[in-house]
Amino acid sequence: MNLREQIEKEITDKVMTKLASEKVELALVDDLKELIKKGLSIEKKIGGQITSYNGLLRAGGQFKKQYSNLVKQAKDLGVPIPNDLKKLEEIADGFVKKGEALKKVSNLF
Repeated sequence: MNLREQIEKEITDKVMTKLASEKVELALVDDLKELIKKGLSIEKKIGGQITSYNGLLRAGGQFKKQYSNLVKQAKDLGVPIPNDLKKLEEIADGFVKKGEALKKVSNLF
């Protein structure tokens, strides 16, 4: 291989290396942009869904209010509260607890 061919080969190798490097950098930038795009999409969905904490609070609060009235009436009548209803009260308590927790983080969205 003569000097000219060696120089051309070196130049070609350097150009190819540089192009490959640029291609990798562009691919990385595209990957980063895609990750942000996915994150924004997820954030938007969560923001829309997280406002449903109001429904949890309402359901839990209304249950607790009506359950309290039922307990009072049952006590006045001397009738025991069924265990199934006591279990439902625990679920309603969970609704309120979860709704309050979601309310605290909702301002992030």
